[in-house]
Amino acid sequence: MERAQYALLAVALAVPAVAWRLPGPWFWVAMALGFGAAAALAAWALQDEGQLRAAFTYQAGDPTLAFVVAVGLYLPLWLVVTRWVAPNNLLQLCAADGVFIPRPDEVGFGRFLELVRVQSCEAYGRTAYLKGLKLGLGAALVAALEELAWRGGVQQALSQRLGSTRGWLAASGLYALSLLATGNLVVAALALLGGLAWGALYRFRGGLLSCVLAHALFVWILLFVRPVLALR
Repeated sequence: MERAQYALLAVALAVPAVAWRLPGPWFWVAMALGFGAAAALAAWALQDEGQLRAAFTYQAGDPTLAFVVAVGLYLPLWLVVTRWVAPNNLLQLCAADGVFIPRPDEVGFGRFLELVRVQSCEAYGRTAYLKGLKLGLGAALVAALEELAWRGGVQQALSQRLGSTRGWLAASGLYALSLLATGNLVVAALALLGGLAWGALYRFRGGLLSCVLAHALFVWILLFVRPVLALR
């Protein structure tokens, strides 16, 4: 990996941890500017290698694959939340800093589910400055920049060094690690699953369009079309 690629990795790892600790609109500013810078570094590296145009060349089936992957990630998440984590409308309400109504005295598996609910609500609270369509568009834009940075930059560099499969797995692990630095285990776990799915599209398709579309569509559904939790 060259210096620009190390710089890209450092920025991509640091942005979520920094943004997570900023209030209100500054969360979105840090995410957009941070991943914008990382995406620019990734695009520069791809251009330098003569691969930028090929990375964004449309391939037959890109939209269909993106839709299948996005919905395939969303539906199990929706089922887990609505069947076990928050099985009624009252439990699905979140405050900006956590759950709206906590479940008291939970033990065993119930305590674990309550932790998942609390951290899920905290994640929704981080996005609270934007609402409605602005939230969907903002999240989709950041998701697209993340894909260019992580898949087109980090995974591409690691694949050249380690091989395509190891590069895909290593990049997915680092992507989850960057979200683990926020202190939110739910977001980190979701990032690992998403990173493996979006990274697989890049690994086996060789282009960025399908993984960019899949990630953007997933967060569009999750935060705008049909959120699994609601901010009160």
